[in-house]
Amino acid sequence: MTPWTRIAPTPSGFLHAGNAVNFLLTAAIAERVGARLRLRIDDRDAERMRPAFVDDIFASLRWLGVAWHDGPRDRHDHERRFSQHLRITRYQEALDVLKEQGDLYACGCSRADLKRGACACRMKSLDFRAPESAWRLRLPADGLVRLLPLFGTERWLSPGMHMVDPVLRQRGELGGRPAYQIASLVDDVDQGVTHIVRGVDLLPSTLCQLHLAERLGLDAFLRVRFVHHPLIADANGAKLSKSEGAEALKSMREAGRSPDALRDKAQRMLRDLEAEGDQIPTP
Repeated sequence: MTPWTRIAPTPSGFLHAGNAVNFLLTAAIAERVGARLRLRIDDRDAERMRPAFVDDIFASLRWLGVAWHDGPRDRHDHERRFSQHLRITRYQEALDVLKEQGDLYACGCSRADLKRGACACRMKSLDFRAPESAWRLRLPADGLVRLLPLFGTERWLSPGMHMVDPVLRQRGELGGRPAYQIASLVDDVDQGVTHIVRGVDLLPSTLCQLHLAERLGLDAFLRVRFVHHPLIADANGAKLSKSEGAEALKSMREAGRSPDALRDKAQRMLRDLEAEGDQIPTP
């Protein structure tokens, strides 16, 4: 079977240096393991997406010199053939299986409710069909999943120790939209992904998706090799964020700057990962 990895940006802002290093590291690891590279744009969140943000993904990848073997070639191609909105039914099928198995519960808490205190909906039997209900995954407190790092040895970790019960289907006012955890998992399985390169901040998502794969019988995902790399920080040591206005690759391109420093950073990161393995924190 041909190994595959993917780049999966979210078009919620202009990309920054942290995104660039992830893309370059993913491309370098793909070359190292002989994998083909797929571009997938996580565009479920239509409220935050702008055409300029989607265009920026293609411009940034080409500026960085990252070539991909499958996926959209431009924004119009993405909208026509690759948008996640074309796969909503597929995500819902997986959600329905989880609901029938008792893995989900309906949650009526708003964000304001959650800020005021912990959610108690897990102990209730709220109506999944109610517009105010989100669908949450019932993560076992003591369950373990096996993580297979590309660099280093396997680990057994607890999803429930790394995150609270995540929303898998959003509240009705958003059209009952499938959330990131289920969409990303289903896409990775359907697209034959064998290697996933993520920032270490997404370790909880990895563990959650491994648990989901077990519950859905998606054995291929349980064999995926993961890389969780360190994050790129700003001058104050904080994680770079599109929403917080981190310096955009767009600004670098327009200023005529070279991506060489970003390439060097990705290569140093790869050497460190090969030498030391993933630096995954324990809760």
